[in-house]
Amino acid sequence: MNSPSIKVGIVGCGVIGKQHIRAAHESEWIELAGVTDLNPEAARLVARQFEAKRAYDDALSLIADPEIEAVVLAVPTNVRTGLALKAIAAGKHVLLEKPLAMSVKEIERLQEAAAEHARAGGAPLTIAFCSSRFRFLEHAKAARDWIAEGRLGDIRLIRCRVNEPSPGRPSTPQPVWRVHSEINGGGIVANWGIYDFDYLLGLTGWTLRPEWAIARTWGLGDSIRSYFPPDANTETYGTAYIQCADNVALTYERGEFMGAEQERSWQIIGSEGSLTLHMTWPSEKRIVASLLHPETGIEQVTVWEGTEDSSWVDKGALIDFTQSILDNRQPATGLPEALKLQAVMDALYASARSGAPVRMSGAAEGTGVMAEMGPASSSSSSGTSEGGDLS
Repeated sequence: MNSPSIKVGIVGCGVIGKQHIRAAHESEWIELAGVTDLNPEAARLVARQFEAKRAYDDALSLIADPEIEAVVLAVPTNVRTGLALKAIAAGKHVLLEKPLAMSVKEIERLQEAAAEHARAGGAPLTIAFCSSRFRFLEHAKAARDWIAEGRLGDIRLIRCRVNEPSPGRPSTPQPVWRVHSEINGGGIVANWGIYDFDYLLGLTGWTLRPEWAIARTWGLGDSIRSYFPPDANTETYGTAYIQCADNVALTYERGEFMGAEQERSWQIIGSEGSLTLHMTWPSEKRIVASLLHPETGIEQVTVWEGTEDSSWVDKGALIDFTQSILDNRQPATGLPEALKLQAVMDALYASARSGAPVRMSGAAEGTGVMAEMGPASSSSSSGTSEGGDLS
């Protein structure tokens, strides 16, 4: 008896697209049914290299093929939601790359399209997002389970501070999508912040309920402004404070091309101790918790130690996506989680533009809905605040 399998088509044969293509090629239950790219010759070369059944001339042809059951969209943010809506209308499961979307409204449109497909009698569709990548690493799974035991007590503060020093003049130009917010939806906060927030909110069981945020962003320093093209408009440094329900706070800082030493820190602090994490490299890690002890003051506990298989960063999202379809379960990051994450993204960028705090209506309940500007307070933000709709 043959094991269940799923026929997958992949849109985009660039660096990230090839990661998905390679993962599909190596999987025992994924049939690489087709690939496509804006450059048809690139798609044909990749199809031959990874034994895809077919190279399509364009994304719409791939999506329309009834043989394909699931679609992976490794394309820029500004066109991804439109293609996802067409795939959902065609009855396909969809895996979307990061950043998740240009706004919460786009996530809502995906949710509405999937619901409409079901109301019309279609089989339930899996819609998943690649922001979950770093939660497939072994240390993350161990940390998630350890946190769920309640060893930290009541969560008080979650913080992330990651700054990468300038490596000198890049040897190749930055990709066009990466330096234009109208294509990518943002800069370093959108590109890496979505990983950071998915990682931290996911490890804490998606229990955090963001209420309001204040943020600031900056671009390149004058001395290295020539690293990016003159019309580049994405930030390279961002910082934020996010107030959550239940008296939980989240502080955030991310920078690249920094005039500073390298810093990489992810930490969860509770009433009974703290957990220091290492989301990214190196592969050799030791995850340590510092717990209050009535006699010695502090007791250090190793939560996980070892050498990780970093290939899971590249292949984990596709493997989880396809397995969730075959097992009829929710993916690591689906539409409910994406709504919460995108509400945070919208609020951070809205605050950075306005210089004022921004409330997240509905984010506390995981429904996303919209980001609205108004005076911040410690009360719940489920109501509408003054200042207008920024979504």
